[in-house]
Amino acid sequence: MKSKHQNCESLESQKIAVGYCRVSTDEQADNGLSIEVQEQMCRKSMADDGYKILDVFLDEGKSGGTMQRAGIREIVRLVTEQKIQAIYTIHSDRIARNTLDYLQFRQLLREKGVILKCLYQPLSDDSAASRTMDTVMASFNEMQRLVTSEKVKSTLYAKVKAGHYPTTPPAGYMNIENPDKDTDRVSRKIIVQDPKTAPLIKEFFKLYSTGNFNVYDLCDIIYEKGLRSRRGGKMSPSRLYDLLRNRFYLGEVVWGPVHNKDGKHKALIDESLFNKVQTIIDAHNHHACRRRKYQWLLNGFVYCYKHEKRFTAEWHTIGNRRLAYYHCPNKSGCGKYSEQVDLEARVAEKFKELEFSPEFTKSIIDKARIKFYDRRKEYDQRHQALINQRTAFDARRKTMEDKLFDGVISDDEFKERRGEVGKELRSIEGQLLELERGRDIKLDEAQEILLFAKDTYKAYEQASPTLKRHFLGFFWQRFEVTDGVIIKSTPTLLFAELLKLKQAYYKTTESKNSKGIIENKSVILTNVELRMLNEVRTLS
Repeated sequence: MKSKHQNCESLESQKIAVGYCRVSTDEQADNGLSIEVQEQMCRKSMADDGYKILDVFLDEGKSGGTMQRAGIREIVRLVTEQKIQAIYTIHSDRIARNTLDYLQFRQLLREKGVILKCLYQPLSDDSAASRTMDTVMASFNEMQRLVTSEKVKSTLYAKVKAGHYPTTPPAGYMNIENPDKDTDRVSRKIIVQDPKTAPLIKEFFKLYSTGNFNVYDLCDIIYEKGLRSRRGGKMSPSRLYDLLRNRFYLGEVVWGPVHNKDGKHKALIDESLFNKVQTIIDAHNHHACRRRKYQWLLNGFVYCYKHEKRFTAEWHTIGNRRLAYYHCPNKSGCGKYSEQVDLEARVAEKFKELEFSPEFTKSIIDKARIKFYDRRKEYDQRHQALINQRTAFDARRKTMEDKLFDGVISDDEFKERRGEVGKELRSIEGQLLELERGRDIKLDEAQEILLFAKDTYKAYEQASPTLKRHFLGFFWQRFEVTDGVIIKSTPTLLFAELLKLKQAYYKTTESKNSKGIIENKSVILTNVELRMLNEVRTLS
């Protein structure tokens, strides 16, 4: 039996190594150093150094900004299980273009005694000077990625400012080569309406604008008519909601912070149809985007600040506990998950910052009082009418009983009439019960309105989940979140108007941002909100 020392010598004599090659699409086009050339160089160097080549891992078209790559994950596994002694790559920027990721990876290699040989860089001897230069090089690698990103963004923004959409257009349009060969660089490709799908998208908007269909119904209808996703399948309800919200169909181009209302492409629908659709979406869905097994309070309100994507929510089992989390659905990850309770508490805290003016508060209370008194008067009138009907039928029943004993009506006739009267009395009792229940509800509504006017935060905290969503929809259009922190809050047009008219205000200085945000948004008010807005304007 071999000794432990002999086993170690055998392992060392094997000298097993792997290669790693990565190239992004832009680098492959610009630099011409293909992934095949990288692989040849790594294999030759490993063979020259006397290593047994276990494998060469290739990550094609992958960014170095994240370590979530198949090749890197497999190498980390081999290093952790101590199955290799060396990793070969042409440059450290192939491993990572994120300083923190690279330094963590190098620390893992040091702990496991694995050599990293970069063919275009001096071999690190793990001295203080060598490790410092390694860190500096990692920083330069990240800077190069960030500079490239800035250049790409600048190019994209330039295209948007020129009226061009910088990537694949939404359904109903397609990219083609510009027939004008003398055009500038940003106009080499133009967007035109797709003759097959453009009529379907237009019909989709018109069907939804009738208010007779929801998106789930239209998913099936529009699929049967021939509209397909890019993969050839049925479009999801959330995707169709995004299309209904997309101002691209009005001839506008929105990309990040740049909004150009004069896009070079031809509008597919007019402003009137688009606005009608937005009103119906708000009225039907109250910011909800899809049917779910679990209803999450902040669905449709919270977005990722970095990726501008709507948060999703799900349950996780941790030990013996089940916890719910909101998170960005971006496939490459986006910080930590936000626990449901924590994020909903932070949103609730936003209501502590809000306060109505005394004049507006008094106006709400006065209108609530008038409305409640009118309803109470209706209740009293309806209640008395039902009492009168019940009294009349009671008298009629007594008369029939007297006639039965006096022999005026037969036994069969009495049974028939008693059944009719009994049916009417039961109906009246049911109406009285329903009327009383309705009165309780109206009184509850009045209490909620009074509390809403006096203490918005307390009203929100005591409200049911459904009412909470109404409160959220009254004040906020969206919250943008990163790492569980609300970075940006966008108020609704209605609330922004209240701020403008000084009928409501923030207790903090956040209101300084609200005007700019709202001026860049186009929000369609529901009929109820329009009526409230008109009432607000009469106060100023």
